[in-house]
Amino acid sequence: MMRLPLFCMTALALAGCVQSPATRTAAAQPQPPQQQLPGQDCAPPVYPPAALQARMSGVSMMAFLVGSDGTVRESRLLKSSGYAILDQAAEAALRLCRFKPALKNGHTVAAWQPVQYAWSLP
Repeated sequence: MMRLPLFCMTALALAGCVQSPATRTAAAQPQPPQQQLPGQDCAPPVYPPAALQARMSGVSMMAFLVGSDGTVRESRLLKSSGYAILDQAAEAALRLCRFKPALKNGHTVAAWQPVQYAWSLP
């Protein structure tokens, strides 16, 4: 079994699907689409209205498994934003994403990748 950090870094280099730095900001208001990176089809999560009203903010740190078909197969919360509602919104948005899968020996393979969603108030 490969070590996760080395494999994640390799997968990131090959897949090119997480912004550098690997941080997304969840918008409180709809914003124009951001430039998409090659191999990425992923919208930022929607700030939950209840979390916005309660002035919740934080960073949801997650890892996700991109299958060989480019879909998100599984996700894990690595560090909570401090609010379950924000973490759940990040997870729900991630499930809708599609990515360019990692390559190994010329074949697409499943690979774990890290991502952070920064929830900041306007």
